[in-house]
Amino acid sequence: MVCDDHDIVREALRSLIESQADLEVTGMSADGEQVIPMVTELLPDLVILDIEMPRHDGVVAIQKLIEVMPDLPILVFSAHNERELVRLVADSGAAGFVGKSESVSAILPAARTLLDGGNCFPKWLTDAEDPDGGPELDELRRLRSLTAREREILGLFADGMRAAQVADRIEIRPATVYTHVRNAIHKLDVDSRTQAVAIATRYDYLSV
Repeated sequence: MVCDDHDIVREALRSLIESQADLEVTGMSADGEQVIPMVTELLPDLVILDIEMPRHDGVVAIQKLIEVMPDLPILVFSAHNERELVRLVADSGAAGFVGKSESVSAILPAARTLLDGGNCFPKWLTDAEDPDGGPELDELRRLRSLTAREREILGLFADGMRAAQVADRIEIRPATVYTHVRNAIHKLDVDSRTQAVAIATRYDYLSV
């Protein structure tokens, strides 16, 4: 699904995406408020979203979309690529960012990365402030690979809930809770749920 307030951009993105035999645009929206009910109706696999739109701006739209579909990957496509904005987009729960200063063709590899469960942000963001990297940078990179649902579940465990209580709270089966926990443990390269919660808590990377 494509959400941008410029007709030319929406049509260009649709043409690009539908040039791929395995991809399809299920809907298009011109403002940040309209996209919410459209997503709940159309259930797209991915949303491409401008950050500046009428009614709801992109950051508000990201937050509301994650409320209704926590696992929905959101790719922000924006003419503004200031570092503060990119950080805000990442912290809001989007899974990727592509600047409009790049070729529009950059959307395709970014979209496929998100559809495969990954993230796509500028290299400087994942390099953080430490050019030499190190354990903390590696942990941050791993944390950014968590989905919104995985972060939410870790947050509920951090709040003292048991698996059955987590399942009741977010209305999924306990077995699905355990699947998300196993995925988080694997992504964070730790040995237990307790360690996963500890790392996410240390970097304030929980969603409750």
